[in-house]
Amino acid sequence: MIFKDMLFQDLKQFLFKLGFKLIPTSGNHLIFKHSASQALVILPLYKDKSYVERIHLVTVRRILIEYDLIDKSEIDFIFTKVSA
Repeated sequence: MIFKDMLFQDLKQFLFKLGFKLIPTSGNHLIFKHSASQALVILPLYKDKSYVERIHLVTVRRILIEYDLIDKSEIDFIFTKVSA
């Protein structure tokens, strides 16, 4: 699976659309919590215009699938490049 480049601001908006809220915290990480499922996504601080590291995209994908917050085929469409 080849993940496409994604800006942090786009990932953040995607998580918000799924119902995640940003939890206030101190330190160098951001915590997103989905209140209905109690799923947590913890990411390092990124600037909005920074690209998210692929390992973090893999982790977010796994969490969303594990908590059944999005269909696997839909998230693969959003997160992956189309092979030529």
